[in-house]
Amino acid sequence: MNGDVAVGVAGRIGSGKTSLSSELATRLECPRASFGDHVRAVARSRHLDETDRTVLQDLGDALIAKGWTEFVRAVLGDAKYKAGTVVVDGIRHVGAIATLREVLTPTPLVVVAVATHNDVRRGRLLQRGLTEPDADAADSHPNESEVSKVLEAADFVVPADSTVDEAVSSVLEWLSARPS
Repeated sequence: MNGDVAVGVAGRIGSGKTSLSSELATRLECPRASFGDHVRAVARSRHLDETDRTVLQDLGDALIAKGWTEFVRAVLGDAKYKAGTVVVDGIRHVGAIATLREVLTPTPLVVVAVATHNDVRRGRLLQRGLTEPDADAADSHPNESEVSKVLEAADFVVPADSTVDEAVSSVLEWLSARPS
């Protein structure tokens, strides 16, 4: 890899963002920051149901409403990030990309999208214990509309049929080939 980089991992609910980001951070030997982990931690601290997808999505919206900079700094702070290479899991809004770029400067941010077939995602959501109506509600929540814009803005797209190891290898290969 050419120098420090922040790798933002984006994708729809159940796409495999967390698996990819966790393994990438391990292989890059860097911190992993997570929007989802931060929102769940805030939910716990407020005695909210951290297993309820609607509660988490609504809480995420409330945190965003307080300002992107505060939200992004809290997520990075949870990972004890100071500088250098970092993997950021769960980018679901264009505002997160813009703010991460600003906050992380001079470390460049690249966005990696996890492309996963809808039937695979749906199966993962159901395996996690979501009912069909809950999975429908998660997919139709208003903040899901932003994910399409984030995926379109991605610098690199992981192929839909990749295993985690294949996805990590393809991202690392792409990172090594990009100019610094």
